[in-house]
Amino acid sequence: MDGVEDESTGRGEEDAIAASVASLAAAAMDHPWSATQIREALASPSACLMCHDDASGALAGFVLGRRVDRDVVEVDLVAVAPERRRAGIGRALLEELIAAERDGGVTEFRLELAASNAVALALYSAVGFVVVGRRARYYPDGEDALLLTWTAEDAEGGAGRDERRTD
Repeated sequence: MDGVEDESTGRGEEDAIAASVASLAAAAMDHPWSATQIREALASPSACLMCHDDASGALAGFVLGRRVDRDVVEVDLVAVAPERRRAGIGRALLEELIAAERDGGVTEFRLELAASNAVALALYSAVGFVVVGRRARYYPDGEDALLLTWTAEDAEGGAGRDERRTD
């Protein structure tokens, strides 16, 4: 196109990414965000997205977050295709997000999850997140939410570091 960027190509690519993320979220989560919610989140300049494609190029996992302050990211969604779970994809994506955003000055990451989601809690704990609070009856079904935080201080051996971790 003689050096002129086709804006529709960029938009089409954004829509394809949003559709892939929404499709994986629907397949991997009990209560996924809608395609519209995901498209709106990705359109935000504060969005943080890390993706992992399988050998065929299909989306196998993603982490979607957003900067809520200059040094704070809230992790909104983490999903791995059911058939690809337990392969380290979720952990790798979280660690990639943390590394990339720390390079940009982020020192704290926050997230919430259903208190009964032991698998996710184990994943987040393995990456260095710690439970810092609980919201009683937070979800529509009455389930509590756990609030988790990862801080650079804890990761570097500050207060609250779990000395049992070997990673």
